[in-house]
Amino acid sequence: MSSSEQKKTVPIYFYYLAISKQKDSSDDSVYDIKQIIDAFSKLLAYIAAKSLTNRRKNITSSEKVVWLDSYTDLKDGNYNVIFKSAKYNHVRNEIDTETMQELGTRKRQQDGDEEKTHLCVRLAKGQNRFLAVHESNHYGISINCIVDYLNTQFVRYNEDTDDKYHYTLSHEIMPGDDFLDSLKKARTTSALKLTVSKEDIRDDFMQFANRNDIDDEVEIWLKRPKGAKKFPDNLIKAYYDDMQSNNRIKKISVRGTNAAGQFEIDTDLMKMKHYLSVNAESVTNEVNSEDFFTKAQGFIDETRNKK
Repeated sequence: MSSSEQKKTVPIYFYYLAISKQKDSSDDSVYDIKQIIDAFSKLLAYIAAKSLTNRRKNITSSEKVVWLDSYTDLKDGNYNVIFKSAKYNHVRNEIDTETMQELGTRKRQQDGDEEKTHLCVRLAKGQNRFLAVHESNHYGISINCIVDYLNTQFVRYNEDTDDKYHYTLSHEIMPGDDFLDSLKKARTTSALKLTVSKEDIRDDFMQFANRNDIDDEVEIWLKRPKGAKKFPDNLIKAYYDDMQSNNRIKKISVRGTNAAGQFEIDTDLMKMKHYLSVNAESVTNEVNSEDFFTKAQGFIDETRNKK
């Protein structure tokens, strides 16, 4: 059976990726996404130029080795990235499940099965952060693992190159529309909290929070209008839309009541999830990489056209 005939349904999750840069106090340069794109492209090229033994990262806590397998730079902040991982110290007696013939322990402690994890990274015009579509593979690696791996490589990149800036990659959950759907079922909403970066609050009062021992994120609690049982739907929708299009609002939390009683929801708990039907490789049943990126791009285009 060819890969074009064999199908597989895989879950995908959506995240925002942001890259910050550290600079000296005397450096008055502004944040330029073009410079960030250039740095990220150079990082991927830097990793890919290494031998497999030098680009691998050993995650001892999960007994797994992770590495960047390959990538395609589509320019203007768009990338198709493939990671691979292998779990070691997992030796078992093998058996032919059709004949029930025992095959013995053929793997060594250091041997592991390669697993692909696909990451589709896209940058919309006018944005300062990337959209990432992550293939959720039980045997692969999580978005946390990917971000940790790339940050480790960023440190090595800074040590080995003359780039004067130090970069840090972070990720945030992209909420699904279930968040708004849940609010439509609310009988009352009593509290609305916005989590934002303190740098995005332009107020003289914030000078008191400009201290190293104050968190970089600030929580803003909004009061419900007097005499109303709920916050206006269009108000929460406006905050939600701002969160989707900019990176000023990090999280939205709402408390209230519904038919089941009291509830509290936030955008972090309701991340956007979708399923893709993609071609699978005939022998390994792994996701066909080319088809995955094509289908992921199609879904991104469809989602953007709805807005």
